[in-house]
Amino acid sequence: MDKLGPFRTRRKVWLQPIKYLSQKTEIDKPGNGHDLIITDKFSQLKDDYAPSKYPVVLCHGFMGFDTLSFIAKPKFLNPVQRKVGEKVEEVAENIENLAGNLHFINLEYWYGIKRALELIGTKVFIAKVPAFGTIEERAIHLEKFIDQKCEELRQSESKASIYNKKTDNTKNNESFQTANKPIKLNLVSHSMGGLDARYLISKLQHKSQNSNYKVVSLTTVATPHHGSECADFFMDTIKPLSLAYPKCIEQLTTSYLKEFNQQVKDDPHVEYFSYGARMKPKWFNVFTPTWAIIKSRIGGQGSYDNDGLVSVESSKWGEYLGTLDNVDHLDLINWTNKLRKAVDEKVFNSKPNFNPVALYLDLIDNLNKRGF
Repeated sequence: MDKLGPFRTRRKVWLQPIKYLSQKTEIDKPGNGHDLIITDKFSQLKDDYAPSKYPVVLCHGFMGFDTLSFIAKPKFLNPVQRKVGEKVEEVAENIENLAGNLHFINLEYWYGIKRALELIGTKVFIAKVPAFGTIEERAIHLEKFIDQKCEELRQSESKASIYNKKTDNTKNNESFQTANKPIKLNLVSHSMGGLDARYLISKLQHKSQNSNYKVVSLTTVATPHHGSECADFFMDTIKPLSLAYPKCIEQLTTSYLKEFNQQVKDDPHVEYFSYGARMKPKWFNVFTPTWAIIKSRIGGQGSYDNDGLVSVESSKWGEYLGTLDNVDHLDLINWTNKLRKAVDEKVFNSKPNFNPVALYLDLIDNLNKRGF
């Protein structure tokens, strides 16, 4: 049975074996160097992916969340509306009926991605930090979340289970419960989540000698490591209202990140990987205005390729794995613009060149190949 079936395209022709070496290297605008431009490597799912050796924590970006629940329209209208002469008992009964008829709609930040990673055997946790918190505040919440999850793993699972090892080795079948060693983890972050993760690795994880966890790798996807020109524009525009906006916006500016990078050093025992993305502005893409802002502010100083919020140059940290072509900031977490997709298919007769689920499955497969 095809475990990844729900994530594959519906067109049967796309299920045929294909070659996954269709990346091509292009020389982009001045300042971009010989970057790997990934055009269609992630357009389809491969037949086989390996799970990561260590558990994965998905870290969301600015204004992010793990799951949001919305109350859908009940099956009846105004059940608690009090009519003239209505008895108190009837009101109470109607309230009870309302509670039984509420329908919740869940919206995932990492839409479909956690499920796909779990289907190949990866142990996945989705972190939740303050949506508008500062980098430090978000990192502290992330650290508490990770510590709690690792403590739960210590109490409930063996080393073999946590580390994806199928072995009869007595040592691997032992629990972490009495062990003094931390549980090794991979962090995968989108957007601002990468800054939270870097702060955690640099400033928080080594505070305790008996830490529950140890981060061994961080992979960032469209993280503004060097700031976002959109944040610069926003700060310049609303300067008179500086007391009203969240402080985290200021922390996403190019000037702040320059200072941040000097203070928040990489851990030599952690492997850092990164992806960037660039979109093609079209009238129906919500990021077209912000794409233009980034282009305008960068000007002729370098490559202005960006995903609508973060430039390719700003996305680079550690080992750069490539630039995802024709992909915007929300495509990266499977929030694809349905109108754009429809126009591309119906008007331009073009097939989608990017499946975000394929990106993260390949990302995990890459970690496995590197021993993580």
